[in-house]
Order: sequence, then C-alpha cells, then structure tokens
Amino acid sequence: MNEKFPAQGYKDNVLKDCFTDAQRFFLEHYLDVDRAHVLMLAEQTIISETELSTILGAIEKLDLVKIRDAEYDGSVEDLFFYLQREIAAACGDADVAGKLHTARSRNDIDVTIYRLYLRQQTLDLIDSCNVLRDVFLKLVAQHHESLMPAYTHTQPAQPTTLAHFLLAMTENTSRDIRRLQRAYENMNLCPLGACAITTTGFPIDRYRVAELLGFDGPTRNSYASIASVDYFTELLGTTAALLINIGKFAQEFLLMAMMEFDVIRLPDGYVQSSSIMPQKRNPVAIEHVRAIASKALGQTLGVLTSVHNTPFGDINDVEDDLQPLNFAAIRDSIRAVSLLGHALQAAEFNVGLLRERSEANFITVTELADTIVRRDNLPFSTAHAIVASCVRAAAERDGVITHDILQHSAVSKIGHPLAMTADELDTTLSAENFVSIRTIFGGPAASETRNALEQQKEAASADVVWSSASRNHLQNANTLLRQSVEAATHSD
Repeated sequence: MNEKFPAQGYKDNVLKDCFTDAQRFFLEHYLDVDRAHVLMLAEQTIISETELSTILGAIEKLDLVKIRDAEYDGSVEDLFFYLQREIAAACGDADVAGKLHTARSRNDIDVTIYRLYLRQQTLDLIDSCNVLRDVFLKLVAQHHESLMPAYTHTQPAQPTTLAHFLLAMTENTSRDIRRLQRAYENMNLCPLGACAITTTGFPIDRYRVAELLGFDGPTRNSYASIASVDYFTELLGTTAALLINIGKFAQEFLLMAMMEFDVIRLPDGYVQSSSIMPQKRNPVAIEHVRAIASKALGQTLGVLTSVHNTPFGDINDVEDDLQPLNFAAIRDSIRAVSLLGHALQAAEFNVGLLRERSEANFITVTELADTIVRRDNLPFSTAHAIVASCVRAAAERDGVITHDILQHSAVSKIGHPLAMTADELDTTLSAENFVSIRTIFGGPAASETRNALEQQKEAASADVVWSSASRNHLQNANTLLRQSVEAATHSD
C-alpha cells in the first residue's frame, strides 16, 4: 500500500494531536501574525492596498468558535493550512489569499507563535513570584524580634530571627524574578522575516512586524532565529532554579508544621482531615506546593532532555509536540508559586515556642567562644575547646552551662579561670544577645534585617514597574495592530 502524505497512521499519531494543541494555544497568535505580516507587505508595496483590504477583511470574518471547535479530519496537514484555506474561502480569490504567504515560512511563523504564547506565561509567572515575595515582605516586617533556631544539617545550629529566615527566601525569590525578567527580554524578539532560515529577497520590514506584535525588535541572525531554542531553554532553566527554591521552601514549612516541631499552623482552609482519624490536620496545601513544583521541574527537565543533541536547524523535535510541555511546565510553576503565597499569607507562627528553642540545645555557645576570644585574647581553637568541654559537662547534668562548669573547663584547658562573671555568662548565652550583636551586613540583628527589608521593598517596587511596563508594551502593540487593521479595512 502506497499512501500519499499524510498517511493515516501519521494523521492519527501526530497531526491530530498537534492540530488540537494548536487550536488551544495558537489560534489567535496565528491570526495576529497574519495581520501584522500583511500590513507590513502593503506598507512595503509588496502587495496592493486592495489586496491588503481583501485579506484583512477575510481574516476578520473568520468564525473563531467554529475553527476552535473543528474536528481534525485530515483534509489539511495542520492548523496553519486550515486557516489559509479558511482565509482563501473568505477572500473569494485564492490568488489574492495566496499573497499573504509572501516572504514568510511556517518555520518563522512557528517560532514566533511559540514566543507569543510563552512571553505571556512568563509575565504571569513573574507576577506570581512578585506576589509571593510580597507575602514574605509582610511577614518579615512583623518578625524582626521573633527569635528562632537556625538549622544546619537539619540540626539546631544558632539563634536567628524569623525575619532573617524569611529574608533568605525573599532574596532567593528576588533573584528568581531577575532571572525570569532576563529570560523574557531575550525571548521577546521577533523571528518573523527569517523565513525558512535565510530571510528573503523581498524588501520586508522586520522591525515593523516586531513592533505590531509587541516585540522589542527583530531577532538578529536569521539562521539563529530558526535554529536556536534558547528562547525557551533559558526560560526553563531559570524556571528550574525557581522550582528548586520553591521545593526547598515547601519542605522547610512542612517540617515546621509537624506536631513534633509545631511552629507553623495553617488555617482550616489549607488543611485536610483524615477519612478515619478525626484528629488529623494535614497541611495538604504545602504538600501540593511541593508536588506541583516537582511535577513542573520534571517537565522542564523532560524538555531539556528532549532537545539535547538535536540538530541546530529547523527540526520537529523542538516544535509542535514539544511546545505544550513548555506551557504545562510554566503553568504548573505558576500554580506552585501562587499556592505557596496563599498558604503562607494565612499561616501563623508559634513565636513563643520558636523563642524557647532559640536557646535550647546549646545553640548560643558559638557566641560564648567568640566572647572568650575577645575578652581573654585566646585563640579561637582554644576557646572552642573550652566551650566544647562545657557542653559535654552540662549535657551530663541538667543541660545548663553554669559559671562553675565554665571555669572548671577553662582551668583544665589553659590552667587558669576566665575573667567572665556569672552575670556576663548568662548574658552571653542569651539568644537575644546572640542576635543583637550580629549587626554585620546580612546578619540577623533587627537593625540589619530592617535595612535588608527596605532594600527588598525597593527591588519589589522596581519589579512591579517592570512588569507593568512590559504588559503595557504588549497592550499598546495590540492596540496599534487593531487600529492598523481597522484603518486598512475601512480605507478607500
């Protein structure tokens, strides 16, 4: 059996699904590309004003509901050819309709519509990160004095504050936002005019098409316009870094929500009971943050693996079947970030218990060693040995480092007692003292976390301005495109 292209097996396993995906993701983008391209052709006198009016009129008469609901019947290869057929029918003149495809290819159309969809998703993801950071900032402002233990290797390490802890997450999120902004800016360049891969002999204006579609300009090299996939691999790499951060945040809050920790509580709207155990308050919202983020990370890695070692040129590996996975990864990333923000905004911290634990398990003794160094002019290694001896001795008793234990340890290590009094020892071992003297840039002292908070607020304000400007640019371009179409279809 010698079937002509496309064979039924190819239709069933490739073209049908790709057609459905294109209906869902690209219909409006296809038509905007058509509008911008044909306007430019007329402006460059490549087609006549009459032909322009006829083609635009046909595009505007299309029944988008019918097209979106159409079942794939195999009569055309894909949505692009389906739309060209519909436009030709609406034109009533196939020759005029055919001029729409002057100086372009499906190659440059495809990589353009992919960018058109992804850039909107990228702005949505950036906005969700802005909202999450705003939640962090509001929590930080409430907890400059709220003591808590910091952990290293999952063990209590040193006292800090909730503000310091949450600022760490805030700064991570700010860096994620900057990376996403750079990915957006690199993506928001227009490949149209690259045609198959080497541009065209027609005198097209690539800057004009880019302007009408809201791009910052055209891509520079036509070969790279078609062959390069870093417009989405950069975005996915950046998104992967974000998702790893979100997963780590979620894991931290899930541990804090365990009854054994009991230092964060989600309200009823974000917890789930058990079908058999009435007492259960399962923090499912944050579990779903972790699960969705992991799902999205898997999708990003799946895409990156799929395009690894593919040829540097026009190739199906990076096109219709792959693109929906890009979109799903970004969509799920938005879900994870947004859900974490909502859950944390509603959460309450058990600051009393956190404060108790900020002085438990000997986690203030680093400052005792530092104070011995400063007051007695001893090497840190010696002070470390004295304090380690104190910890061992106190652990064998009631867990409290007394003045007698300190002096006995000092005599055993250096042959004489230290100058520190009992009151000075108590002050040195307090969590408040530990935190308050760490005023170094980046430290947990309230004066420093307040400075850091102001810096993060400034960054947040700048990022909101960036997002607003980016969205306004797209909206203004859309308005320009609509107005240009309206003028062309109603001109004499």
